[in-house]
Amino acid sequence: MNSKKRNKKTIFPYNGIDKNLVLKIHKYTLLIRKQKDYGQRTISKLIFKKFKKNISENTISNWIHHNKVPFNNKKTQFKPKPCPPKKELIELYNNKGLSSSKIGLKYNVSTITVIKWLERFNIKIRSHKESMNTKLIKTELAELRLKKPTNKNYRVLSKEKAYILGVLCGDGYIDKKRIKLEIRKDKEFIEKFQKCLEKVYGIRYQHKFYKKRESLILDISSMIIAKDLNKYGIFRTKNWIVPDLIKKSNNKEVISKFLCGLYDSDGYANKYSIGITCSSYNGLKDVSQLLRMLGIKNSLKNYKYPMIYIGKRDNIRLFRNNIGFTIERKMNRITEV
Repeated sequence: MNSKKRNKKTIFPYNGIDKNLVLKIHKYTLLIRKQKDYGQRTISKLIFKKFKKNISENTISNWIHHNKVPFNNKKTQFKPKPCPPKKELIELYNNKGLSSSKIGLKYNVSTITVIKWLERFNIKIRSHKESMNTKLIKTELAELRLKKPTNKNYRVLSKEKAYILGVLCGDGYIDKKRIKLEIRKDKEFIEKFQKCLEKVYGIRYQHKFYKKRESLILDISSMIIAKDLNKYGIFRTKNWIVPDLIKKSNNKEVISKFLCGLYDSDGYANKYSIGITCSSYNGLKDVSQLLRMLGIKNSLKNYKYPMIYIGKRDNIRLFRNNIGFTIERKMNRITEV
């Protein structure tokens, strides 16, 4: 009998998932968070897809936001959290309308644990529809209501929007509801980006100084703007491509502004050459064609990272006169050519 106990696989909390697997999932979570900056909901789905295991969003939130490590404190790790009194739960859940996940955060337990507490006291669990109709949720949704663009023509591909798209192919970030640009110098660059956003959408945004990284950040939460920009194509670092509407455009100013945004982000310049390096070969292949459309001869190289090289004075002058840089230090390097 003792032999069977020794050979039996040790099972720990986290819904009965083996300790080693939990630690493996924790390591995967931190990696995905670092690489993609995903939230706990998306990470939870990816964990289930990869490991076929359910890890609560509350647990993942503790891992990525509070630096909690599974099994780090063996003395308290497995002690069940004391259940609060029934009156207290009724006050929080029924009277104040807090969700089970928010109650879980208050007591530092998972959402599942809170639901079990509610069931223990026969407190009726709200349906999803009922949860969305609570006063608290309605207030939160009202606060998150998005500003609508005041410019009715914001869907048009203007030169300002072309510049925005160029930045998003470079240093910018976009997902389904957020646009972000963070830089450590060249204030004129981020100001140009926000002016273009204001011109296109009619909304004024301001960048902020982030002291921890000593950087400038423009961070915009808008599903409407994100949806409009995402329709133009892919903007991920390794597989971005030039939007089709830019490639097919007969407007040289639109093409020039797109290239300006991209080169402001990832380009470099000196007296004898202009270059750009990034991870997307297909993206730079499209850029090379756009440069040729403007009469600028260039060389596309596929080394460890793909790059485009522009040499010779005539080509550098054409780039300066037709595209240029918003960033002054870059533009100054080609002014005297």
